Amino acid sequence: MSYDSDRAIFKAQNLVSLYGTQDPWGLARHFPDIAVVAVDLGEDIMGYSLISRRMAAINSNEKMDEKESTGVLAHELGHVFLTRETRTNYFYKGAGEAAADSAEFIANCFMFQFMFGNQGTVNPMNREAVLYDYGLPNWMSRYFNLIDTEDMGS
Repeated sequence: MSYDSDRAIFKAQNLVSLYGTQDPWGLARHFPDIAVVAVDLGEDIMGYSLISRRMAAINSNEKMDEKESTGVLAHELGHVFLTRETRTNYFYKGAGEAAADSAEFIANCFMFQFMFGNQGTVNPMNREAVLYDYGLPNWMSRYFNLIDTEDMGS
């Protein structure tokens, strides 16, 4: 792993521990400087974040189902907490693999750790189905290998 992926995983673990939730909607409610809005973003854009000095606006595509919007929100929160210096971050349905240590890679590491980390290992036979449920591309299965899956309850 790299420093940036370690930092993303650590941040996600910290937030889960501090706020007691792996629900990105519940986490976002703890931050009055983060606004989450569902809007029509067309067919390809799943969501994006705009970050200013004091406020973060996350727009989620209203056409997505609950699981898809949950994954997108977790990804965009990764941008809010870890890649504030980047410009507008769009999450596309057809996006290709993110380059290691890019803002998208960091947000993906955060998303996977936040949603799937510390719950025990996700069976490799089920990973494709999990990704499908969240509307994520199959190439993202690599992130299951990066996150800390050790069950914190053990």
